[in-house]
Amino acid sequence: MVKKAHSLLDLLRKTFCEISPLVLSKLYRTYVRPILEFSNSVWTPVLQRDINQLESVQRRATRIPFGRIRPQYLERLSLMRLTTLSERRFRGDLITTYRAVNNPSSPICHLFVLNSNQITRGHSFELIKERCTSTARRTFLTNRVVNHWNPLPDDIVTSQSLLVFKKRYDEHNV
Repeated sequence: MVKKAHSLLDLLRKTFCEISPLVLSKLYRTYVRPILEFSNSVWTPVLQRDINQLESVQRRATRIPFGRIRPQYLERLSLMRLTTLSERRFRGDLITTYRAVNNPSSPICHLFVLNSNQITRGHSFELIKERCTSTARRTFLTNRVVNHWNPLPDDIVTSQSLLVFKKRYDEHNV
């Protein structure tokens, strides 16, 4: 997956010799990033070396339009209006959770266990974290997302639509 993304990035670099950061950002978001984000909710990298390999593609993509004199990585991301891939994976997990919790006919809604004990503070869609002994189960979506889903404010979790959820989450996360 990383190799395919690097080769596609090479193709873009060779095709467009001189390119502005915003145009490259658009090309990167259209052609390269979907390869890196394929099935993120199901498969997410756990090992730091895998995370670094995925992020290396985006680091390289943000270097292309700046030449030899280039700002730091986070500054390049903001200039190109991008976020880190780990932030994108995290946001995607929350969006998948929102879809599952708010749509009872969702094929994955049965995987999430809602907290029926309403004595606690927080919103009405609090999730219960499963006790697990294996790393594979610990990094499964339903366990990975609980610590980030439960602290979200009630107005975000109970949004009427997915677009409202995304907008409120992005405003909250700034």
